[in-house]
Amino acid sequence: MTEAVVLLHGMGRSWVSMAPLAWRLKRAGYETHFFGYNPRKESLDDVTTRLQTVASEKVGASSYHFVGHSLGNIVVRNGFRTGYREGLGRIVMLSPPNGPAALASSWRDWRLYQWVTGDSGQKLADVSFYESLPVPTVEFGVIAGDKGHRVGFDEANDGVVRVENTKLEGMRDWVLVHHTHTFIMMAADTSALCRRFLETGVFQHGDTQARRGHGQLEGFLR
Repeated sequence: MTEAVVLLHGMGRSWVSMAPLAWRLKRAGYETHFFGYNPRKESLDDVTTRLQTVASEKVGASSYHFVGHSLGNIVVRNGFRTGYREGLGRIVMLSPPNGPAALASSWRDWRLYQWVTGDSGQKLADVSFYESLPVPTVEFGVIAGDKGHRVGFDEANDGVVRVENTKLEGMRDWVLVHHTHTFIMMAADTSALCRRFLETGVFQHGDTQARRGHGQLEGFLR
């Protein structure tokens, strides 16, 4: 039975950024769907409603999953306020800002940032918003990156999100890879980890070695 994966890009990106990952998942037998949005033109709630509609009306497979990058994960989590149609399996979060994003907090009062990121950009810096944001009620795993920089950060990060802020209570598994926030979704080891979690609910088990920080699932990349 074919299973579907809905891929959500991050802020300032498009479906193109998720294309390499979609291609690898399609080769693995998944039905893939891109979900695009523009946070400058749509509120977070409007984007979320569209995602729920896509899952209900556009995804043909009875069983489906979400793989989101950055803000895409906030969209997915926001949807759990009212829920998704039956059949939702697992969620893989790539570099998710599961706590107020450092750069969003720094830039939230800049007019250019406000214009580009809209309602969603303000929410990424709002502690009270995160306190009300639902935790997924299905199995979910987090892939974080640590190839960041020291400008504006005082701890490990991927260039946009602090490593610690990717973690979320209730996550089934968590793994760290040596990639930046911008390109984590394009890496071969990231796609292998996504596939592993969608199939098994964990990023590593048995004799499979996914090294924390430099995960390479050599036999799983074929």
